[in-house]
Order: sequence, then C-alpha cells, then structure tokens
Amino acid sequence: MERCPICKARLKTDNMLCPRCQTNLAIPMQVELQVQHLYVQSIIQFSEGHLEMAKKMVTEAVRLKRDKFSLALFGFIHSS
Repeated sequence: MERCPICKARLKTDNMLCPRCQTNLAIPMQVELQVQHLYVQSIIQFSEGHLEMAKKMVTEAVRLKRDKFSLALFGFIHSS
C-alpha cells in the first residue's frame, strides 16, 4: 500500500499508522498481503493446469481488491 486509503498521504513501509491522519492501517495492510498471496497462488494454479482453482482464487482477489491488475488477471484466467 503506497497511500493511505483515508487521506491519500504517502506511506512509509512497515508503518501501521498513517503519518497524516493517524488511521490504523493494520487491517487494510493484511488484506493487501492476502490479495498478493491470492494473485501468486492463482497464477501457480493456472500454470499447473488447475483452472477451476485459479478462477476461484482470482475471483476472491477481485472481491477483496478491485484494481487494474486484479481485473486484468481475472479476465485472463476466466477467458482461458
């Protein structure tokens, strides 16, 4: 996470509080890590030919974080 989702301040790594608004970012950062894990696992599952598992994982990633990368990965895996 590069910016605070509340005030958009630039964040420093490993800081659980926003330097500007003091929002606790522990949960959003955990979600970010979970999404990254789901990306990697969906790509691995796809590369090993487990298409249904890859679809399930990328769908969960999109549910947690809807951004350009997750939507592109979703579209790629679901079109295969």
